[in-house]
Amino acid sequence: MADFDADWKITGTPDPATPDPQPHQTQAQTAYQAPVQPAVTTVPGFAPPPAQQAVTTVPGFAPPPSQQTVTPATGFAAPQAQAQQPSTQPVFVGYNINGPVYRNASGFVTRAPNADHTAEREANLMEIGKMINHFSPKGEIYKEYEKCRQDIDKFMKTSVAPFVWGILLILHGLISLFIGVTSKSKNNVMIYCSVAAGFIVIGAGFIALYFFKKKRHEKKVEALLEKYKDLSSQLRIVYNGYSSCVLPSEYTDPRLLYHFQSMIYHGKVFSIGAALNSLLAVPGVYQKVVNAKQQFETETAEMLNGTPAFFNAYRYFRLM
Repeated sequence: MADFDADWKITGTPDPATPDPQPHQTQAQTAYQAPVQPAVTTVPGFAPPPAQQAVTTVPGFAPPPSQQTVTPATGFAAPQAQAQQPSTQPVFVGYNINGPVYRNASGFVTRAPNADHTAEREANLMEIGKMINHFSPKGEIYKEYEKCRQDIDKFMKTSVAPFVWGILLILHGLISLFIGVTSKSKNNVMIYCSVAAGFIVIGAGFIALYFFKKKRHEKKVEALLEKYKDLSSQLRIVYNGYSSCVLPSEYTDPRLLYHFQSMIYHGKVFSIGAALNSLLAVPGVYQKVVNAKQQFETETAEMLNGTPAFFNAYRYFRLM
């Protein structure tokens, strides 16, 4: 039986059960076996996820993040879903002086998209040009008519200041006269009577001046009313001389027509009616014009024997 020495070398006779290999013998080598793949058991009703494919990134394009379903935990409020982005297409909201009005996603009111007003603009420019050619030669009549109306308003109001001062001076004179008469001193009687006479004379002069001015104003107003009536008739003839006028008579002052032409020419509006509406759209102007016209026709009908005068609305637009 084999044994080992201090250097761990085999000593003694070899074990007959484990003979040493002989020179003519070779050691048996184990044949290589490939690893066995475990069999995949298919579970009914289960589909394995598809294999991920490589995604080709396009320069300048970022794909939207995939939405994942998140199950909220207990006590945790899931965030609200993001509101749907508003459409970028304009939304119709109504009409203004230029026609349809649209509102975009930012909330700004804009005109109708892709609206072509060239034909409308050219037609209205031609029409307002014809109106200017007809009414502008009579522009001085419009100005004189307005000036005549201002003079009538001026002379119909006579200041009562002279009359009031006259009454006060006469009262002061009477008081002075009373003091002088009741005075025991002759010198005081003479002084107070002289002062009283002066106050009474001056007061009477102020009262006489008041009535004189009032009478003169009445005559002036009568003459102005005759002139005003004549100018009103001339303006009506001018207005009726333009057949199928698109504007009411109170808006035919050449100064207004030139303003309408400028608005259409510079593209602010595209029609004569829109230009007029833009002026009337100023807060308070439309109601002021309507009320003034009603009052004017009532007053002038009384002054001109039942026939209202020609109403001109130019003064209410502050276009000077």
